[in-house]
Amino acid sequence: MLKQILEAARLDEDYCARLLGVPLSEFHEWLDGKSALPRFILSELSAILGHPTDKLVEPPRKARLDDSALAPAVWFKLREPRLKPEDRAFVALVRKLGFYMDQLQTVRQNATRQFELLFASIRQSVDGSAPPTVQGRQAAVEFRKQTGLSKGQTGIGEDIRRSIRNLGVILIESPLSHSQLEGCCMRVGRDGRDVPCVFANTYGSTWFRRNVVIMHELGHAIFDLGTSPVTIDYLDGAGNDEFTEARAQAFARDALIPASVLNHATNKWGIRWASLNPAIIAQLMASTHVEQRILLEAACEHGYFQEEKLEYYQKLNCSGELAALSDHALTTEAYLRRQPSIPLWIAQNRNTALGGRSLRLPAGYVGQVILAFNDGEISRGKAAEMLLMDRETMEERFGSLLTMAE
Repeated sequence: MLKQILEAARLDEDYCARLLGVPLSEFHEWLDGKSALPRFILSELSAILGHPTDKLVEPPRKARLDDSALAPAVWFKLREPRLKPEDRAFVALVRKLGFYMDQLQTVRQNATRQFELLFASIRQSVDGSAPPTVQGRQAAVEFRKQTGLSKGQTGIGEDIRRSIRNLGVILIESPLSHSQLEGCCMRVGRDGRDVPCVFANTYGSTWFRRNVVIMHELGHAIFDLGTSPVTIDYLDGAGNDEFTEARAQAFARDALIPASVLNHATNKWGIRWASLNPAIIAQLMASTHVEQRILLEAACEHGYFQEEKLEYYQKLNCSGELAALSDHALTTEAYLRRQPSIPLWIAQNRNTALGGRSLRLPAGYVGQVILAFNDGEISRGKAAEMLLMDRETMEERFGSLLTMAE
């Protein structure tokens, strides 16, 4: 039934073969029922497609006019017309990476599922009868408190990535060009051991904007993944459920810039909110680590200035002032190169490509793969496989870090 499942999911057959590293002729024999799906590929296919392994080996069903009934839940939502085949191919690549991340955690014996208790605790602390924005704010307070991020009076943008990953949530930031997808959240990995995966599209984005996107998707992970296999957010912000979007956005905004952070900035710099200028707004952005629009919306919401000033403040160009205050105003590559404590391989060698789609691997994941090889826990070939590249490319990029001989 694999052929019908791929058709229902709108996934290109040849791309899937390349993604799995299988010769096209052999893959098409599986699809046509000329040879059986080998056992070694079933777990990976199941993780990518979100379909139980026993369903993958079922015989084809009789043709039907509507193939949507065969689409796994996550791929049913990804059939959305605004998503292109390239978007679905990228999601498949992310899901493959999630499968390898699960394998790596098993090998390294460092798997953590702290998100389960935290998310459950947050949901229990929220008044389910309250409006969505109130629910989001309540969740933000609880998240900051339970992760220790409420202790500081400045922005938490420098800390959210580490905190999210320490919970056991997969976080991926990678460029996805010519796409309307700004961010999404889904569960990846093997069935029964899958974990939330938060993705933020870095193409044409800024670090300040991505902080909001990451926390927005985390809000979806907390509240919505129990009832929906994937949440999708588009650059135009249209088309999604208003309630869940309002809640996730309120969570993101109040987690990043609660009133306490704005109060601290006001007292520290003596800010006069009734007469903001580009220099002051840039200083606030550099301190809170949040983009201009969301920062000003939060300040207006908390009563720091009247709503009629919001549109005017939003139009002020702060880019020059911000670049002088924060390295995060640079491109990702330029930022990483400027940090003397960050190894060169993190800045330059994390991009990989498989099946015609590119992906920027999380630095921590790359480091763990290298450690696993150096500790003799995986072979050189498996390390390359987990890094989604061939052995020659891995040697070229990371050879000096690979100390284990084979």
